[in-house]
Amino acid sequence: MIKAEELEIIKKKVQNRKNRKDDPVDTGISTWELVRGLLKAGEIDDALFLIDQGLAEDKAVHDNLVNSVGDYLNYFFSILPEEKMEKMLRDRYFPQAKRNVDSKASVEKIMQGFVRYQRANGSVVTIKDEPDRYVVTYNPCGSGGFLIKNRPELRLDKAFPWSWGQSGINYYCLHCCIAWEIIPTELRGYPLYIHFPPEHPKAPCIQLHYKRPELIPEEYFSRIGQIKRIK
Repeated sequence: MIKAEELEIIKKKVQNRKNRKDDPVDTGISTWELVRGLLKAGEIDDALFLIDQGLAEDKAVHDNLVNSVGDYLNYFFSILPEEKMEKMLRDRYFPQAKRNVDSKASVEKIMQGFVRYQRANGSVVTIKDEPDRYVVTYNPCGSGGFLIKNRPELRLDKAFPWSWGQSGINYYCLHCCIAWEIIPTELRGYPLYIHFPPEHPKAPCIQLHYKRPELIPEEYFSRIGQIKRIK
């Protein structure tokens, strides 16, 4: 439990400040621990103030990491022909894709897992329950969408089945095609979900989670170089 004297110090630090300005020895204290202490003490306004700061801190770290991933992908695509990148992405994501398939989780549970990830990714998520599927919209997508907006140079020149048959796809978005559509189809006969990456920097990312595999249209198999075998 936070002590009264510690609470007064915290309150003085957050009042009328856009950023934390701590004494050097206090700089390492987690913003979220400060929020916890303020909430326990009933100091709601100051806690809300620090929540905004904590979210801004987390976003800065997140965006820097996503930019780093973009740098790595840009390097690999610069030294290897585009055709060679499929194997690298397959090797990276195959274990994760197989775990999803082997879990035999329901459509709803799979969807909730991806939504949970995207919430943490900074996405604004909306879900529409349709008779045959769930339409999940991320606006914006905090990873691929972030790179499409801020790193437009990270794009495929050619079209491949592992880019949904399209050129110009952002390098990062390619793993969604390989890991969540192609590999699951190879392993069990149908994708985990159908994916539409943002078409331009202001567009959302869209996922279609069909409630039964036989409801997935043939076109979503053919665009990734697969054949629909489930009727």
